Amino acid sequence: MKVQHLILALTVLAVVATSCEEKQVMPGDNDHNQASLVIPDPTPDPEGFKVPEGTINVYKAVEIAKSLKFGEVSKDRYLIKGYVISFNHNESFKTDFPVYGNEMFYISAVAPTEEIQPLNNFYAYRALGRYGAKLPDLDCIKEGDFVVISCYITNYNGVFESSGACFVSASNNEHFNATFPEVTAPTTKGDELSVTEAEAYAHTVEDGKTSTDYKYVRGIVSSIDLSKSTIDEVTGAVDFITFNITDGNTYGTAFKTYYKADDHPFTSVDQVAVGDEVVVYARIQNYGGICEPVYGYVKESNNPNF
Repeated sequence: MKVQHLILALTVLAVVATSCEEKQVMPGDNDHNQASLVIPDPTPDPEGFKVPEGTINVYKAVEIAKSLKFGEVSKDRYLIKGYVISFNHNESFKTDFPVYGNEMFYISAVAPTEEIQPLNNFYAYRALGRYGAKLPDLDCIKEGDFVVISCYITNYNGVFESSGACFVSASNNEHFNATFPEVTAPTTKGDELSVTEAEAYAHTVEDGKTSTDYKYVRGIVSSIDLSKSTIDEVTGAVDFITFNITDGNTYGTAFKTYYKADDHPFTSVDQVAVGDEVVVYARIQNYGGICEPVYGYVKESNNPNF
């Protein structure tokens, strides 16, 4: 009887132990139960696609995001490659898209055609076209596209996503590439900053604040936002023009910029065009992580109408 009682007791303990283990396991949660989900290898990059040096995959981006506290933003900008697997088109998206021209989508290390999908993906929040230009239509980013996004990483209450100044740097989408040609970074001179250097400087300024000193920033005009410009319908004169500049690595927004001197209006919108190489003289604002040379002027330009 004693042996039987011992066997029974051991059996009960085993059942209880197993039950406790099962309660601690969260099925499907890869952080708690590694065996609950097979983590598939990343799908190979498309043949012939040139991935920029230093690009990380989605698994690494998620790892970085997990290392951040909720709401914390990475100090560095990252290039993240992956496959577009789905979009977040909420009710206001159709109204917002024509104004802001950005997309909200998830990228995965694994192509959507693969049978096994990973648990954690990365959310490209309000991603713009190359160099911060607005997306003119929804065909620029499609499900299944292989993309490289450029962004800072944040852990937004457990959602691993981009933070501020996010844009698609490269894609195998032919329409995207026809819409957004690549640019060659201009060479800075003297005390000029590249756009990348200006962005780093902006991040030394408190969010929402503007530097007290002025900087020269050299870059290529990547897009123009006439909705944030003032144009006289009769004369065509422009008080100021808002446009994005890039060095092929990141972008900044030259916000309400004047012509050749402070408060000096442009005479025509033709004096700023996409592709121009310009030097902007302005104070630098940190606007939600976006570098904004604000209320300055175009000191130099290769635009023939300048």
